[in-house]
Amino acid sequence: MWTLTLDTATPYLSLGLFRGDEGIGRIVRLGRRHEEALFSILDGLLGEVGARKEEIGAVVLGKGPGSYTGLRIALAAGLGIAMAHGAQVYGVSSLLAACWPFLEEGGPPLTALFTARNGLYYGATYARREGRPLVVQPPRKLKHSELPQEGLLLDTPPDPRALYELLPFAQKGVEPAYL
Repeated sequence: MWTLTLDTATPYLSLGLFRGDEGIGRIVRLGRRHEEALFSILDGLLGEVGARKEEIGAVVLGKGPGSYTGLRIALAAGLGIAMAHGAQVYGVSSLLAACWPFLEEGGPPLTALFTARNGLYYGATYARREGRPLVVQPPRKLKHSELPQEGLLLDTPPDPRALYELLPFAQKGVEPAYL
């Protein structure tokens, strides 16, 4: 069975299909046009790995925080695919998926930030300990004056492979993180 990963919390569409060590992911900057491209890109990925939608056994969704409409697109599409094909659904923080590829085991914490409206940021700070994500500061809204002075990742898109790698630590089901 394949695992579909999907995040639309940011201006980027992060979409992937993974099974064991094989798989493929795409990150495409779409602004506010996720719904226009999502299913055609998914069909392309299915073709590249030689799979059918019926072979999707798990769906890992980025649960935000992020754009209200953006979050709804991933949730609606992902839940619809899961319901149609009997797949399990899991949720992962979009901020964690953005910084996971950059976290070094035992290294310093990193703060992932997504630009929000009105000069605010959505941010969370994570570290990697014993191969697991450690939440140093949970997702929150920050003003520019509240930003840490080091270890920042600004507007890095959630990584489709990171969503897959974080599946063992994901919550079953998905509850969007609206801040």
